[in-house]
This record gives sequence, structure tokens and C-alpha cells, in this order.
Amino acid sequence: MTNHGPLLSYRTARTLAIVAIAGACLALQSTPLAAQQNAIPLAPSAQVAPVPPDTTYKNTSTVDEHAHSETLHHYSSEATRANDAMLIAAVKSALANDGVIAGHAVVVDCDHSKVTLAGAVGSKSDAQHAVQVASAVTGVTAVKSKLTW
Repeated sequence: MTNHGPLLSYRTARTLAIVAIAGACLALQSTPLAAQQNAIPLAPSAQVAPVPPDTTYKNTSTVDEHAHSETLHHYSSEATRANDAMLIAAVKSALANDGVIAGHAVVVDCDHSKVTLAGAVGSKSDAQHAVQVASAVTGVTAVKSKLTW
């Protein structure tokens, strides 16, 4: 009879590593993107209080080329806030994949599934195309353009 001890422990270690990586990925996906980007490390003794319902969020974004968006958001649920964060990420990804904003400072904001694009692009047709790309993202109900060229 052959001893499979080392082989089983290697398989077990590999399986545990895969499970740990998958768990970390799921934990990151469940955290809204904006919260991940704006996270500030807390002291071990710091306690984080839960966000009460009907919370007001102020979203301020700046980019090196001075694109700026400042919007006051009123959310009655964390789910709505998280959905808006997800839509911001999806629109940014769609715009980046399309290339229409390459080399330009564009800020994407979202309030209750309504997206706002602000900043500068190369031309009027680039601004119109950016609005079309953002409008095509699933879940976006409207797109407001504050783009300049």
C-alpha cells in the first residue's frame, strides 16, 4: 500500500488557499467601491458605528486636471448607496474600456441610478459618445453631462 500523506496535505493546503482567496475576493466585492477607495485605517481600539437610515452623503471628487464634482446625496438605505457605488464603478469601467476618456479628467457620480459626467474631453462628439456609453450601462436610468471640451 502506498503512503499518500504528503500528497493529501498538499491538496488540503492548496484547497485551503483557494478557499481563502475566494473568501477575500467575495469580501472585497461586498464592500462598495467608494468605501474601499476612501478607507482610512482605524486604530485597533476604534469602534465603527453603524450608519443610521436616511443618511446624507457628500461626494467630492477631484482629479489632477481639476475635474471636480461635489454632490449632496440623501439615501434612505445602504442598498441604494451601494447600488450607486456599483454603477459608478461600472460606468467608469465602460468609459475606460471604450477609450473615449483616455487622457482626460472625467468624474463620474451617481445619485439614485442617475449618472452625472463632469470634466473635460477632447471634443463635443467625445462628450456625446461618453453619454451614450454611460447610458448603455445596465441599471443607469439617466445621464447628465457636465462635460466640456
